[in-house]
Amino acid sequence: MSGQNATLTLRTAVAGDLEAYFPLFREVQAIHVAERPDLFAPAELSDAFRRHFADAVEAAHKEIVIAWLGDQAVGAVHYEKSSLDPTGVYLIDRPMLWIESISVLPRMHGKGIGRALIALVREVAARHGIDDIGLEVWSFNEPARKAFEASGLKVHATTMWGEV
Repeated sequence: MSGQNATLTLRTAVAGDLEAYFPLFREVQAIHVAERPDLFAPAELSDAFRRHFADAVEAAHKEIVIAWLGDQAVGAVHYEKSSLDPTGVYLIDRPMLWIESISVLPRMHGKGIGRALIALVREVAARHGIDDIGLEVWSFNEPARKAFEASGLKVHATTMWGEV
């Protein structure tokens, strides 16, 4: 089925989707490794990654959703139910859905797939009475930041690092 004629389908990942999900994870991880090889590990289909994937598809508070065009995985989002500050010391504790990872194949950028994945996370949050969704985007990933802002997300904090 041609990607241009296929309908976009969003489906919760199951254990058998590991091979479809991994290339999407590898795409976003490669961006990070290229910019910060001192910090980010190259994506490998290792036992650790298999455990990470299995945990995300089996845990009640986590989910991976894969975007499909026909039988091809073209995007994915991994999110989990979290909270702003479980200790309640710094912030008023309130639930949120935290996007751990979101990826769209480069050739599919600009086709609304990322926007559809973020819209899905918003829908899930609303269904569970959660008012906030969030994610972290690295300063070197300007295209992703712009896409997230176009989807209605706003910068609320900036993390700063320095060498010692």
